[in-house]
Amino acid sequence: MLSHAGLMKTEQIDPSELDAYDAWVAEHLDEMVRQHPGKVIAVYQGRLIAVADSYREAFEAAKAQGIAGEPFTMRVPTGDEANAVFPSVFPARGA
Repeated sequence: MLSHAGLMKTEQIDPSELDAYDAWVAEHLDEMVRQHPGKVIAVYQGRLIAVADSYREAFEAAKAQGIAGEPFTMRVPTGDEANAVFPSVFPARGA
C-alpha cells in the first residue's frame, strides 16, 4: 500500500489566517467587483496591497512594498461572473 503522507507539503497556511482572508473577501467582494473586475488583487494582513493584471505583477508589487510574507491573491470576478455565482447579490446588468 502506498502512502501519500510523505508527498504532502508540510508548510501550510495557518487556518486562522485563511479564515481572516475569507472574512476579508466576504466583506470586500462587492467593492472589488465594482472597482477591479477581472484584475488580480493581493491582500496582506487585512489590507489591499496591490491590484494588477497578473499574479506575477501582484506578487512583484507586494515584494516592492517590502512585504516579507506571502500575500493572499485572487482574480476578482467580473460583474457577470459574480452574477453567475451569486445572482441574488450581484444582479445582472440592466436589472
